[in-house]
Amino acid sequence: MKKMNLNTFAQYFPPRLTETLLIMGIKDMQEIRINAERNASVLKNGNLLDTGVFIKREELSSIINAMCRGSMYAMQNSLSKGYITLQGGHRVGICGKCITENGEITHITDISSACIRISRAVYGAADGIMEYLDFHGKLYNALIISPPGCGKTTVLRDAIRQLGNRYRVCVADERSEIASCKNGVPSHDVGKFTSVMDAVPKAKGMMMLLRSMSPQIIATDETGSYEEEEAIYRIINAGAKILTTAHGYNERDILNRKYLGNLLERGVFERIFVLSNRKSIGTVEKIITDGKVMRHN
Repeated sequence: MKKMNLNTFAQYFPPRLTETLLIMGIKDMQEIRINAERNASVLKNGNLLDTGVFIKREELSSIINAMCRGSMYAMQNSLSKGYITLQGGHRVGICGKCITENGEITHITDISSACIRISRAVYGAADGIMEYLDFHGKLYNALIISPPGCGKTTVLRDAIRQLGNRYRVCVADERSEIASCKNGVPSHDVGKFTSVMDAVPKAKGMMMLLRSMSPQIIATDETGSYEEEEAIYRIINAGAKILTTAHGYNERDILNRKYLGNLLERGVFERIFVLSNRKSIGTVEKIITDGKVMRHN
């Protein structure tokens, strides 16, 4: 596992919060949650813990401003979508007052909450699914399903790394979470043959990669829109494979969704992996191959 250094976040936080997090131990933290005029909290091993550190509204504003490198205006495109991504792939979700124009959110002001989801590269996280993704050189279209905070992006990242050391893997990394590119270069190990299209809308990114990079596998995270469904059909019709993820507790959750449900009903995903955090983050609960349950813990 790549070690997480608290200095990654210390540059943004009041010293008393950093000191408390250090005492609590950041090793198993999944999230750091900061609400204005309340105590900060952490999600650790699936449990919400109160830090006892009260955060004033102006302190939260300073934290967000620092995360935006002193220019919230320059980050408005990302902020208007409800998040920003820090170096290292850590995603910061925000809540506040939404300003709309013609039905579209253009700004979020008066930010009242921030949720920092800690990104880690865990080597071997995908070991339990690799033989189903790559069976003696035969690759499969695959979907990884899990509830939030149960490791789907971590498992996806490690699967990309392992596949990317053998095949032409291309990644459409919309939120800069998978590869965490810095100046175009991945901060996480995504495999020596892997190419990354960073900060690109998933559907557009997948099509750009399909047209220009001769991929054997295209990977992305949190698929679910009509445009992404259409892009996936084009990928498989072109002879490439798709590796992606979705929020859900099981495959039945996905069947109830309009676009992802279509893909499942038509058998597009030859391999489906359902994850939980029952034993640890990324526990493989169920493996479905070609519509048949191969393993169910």
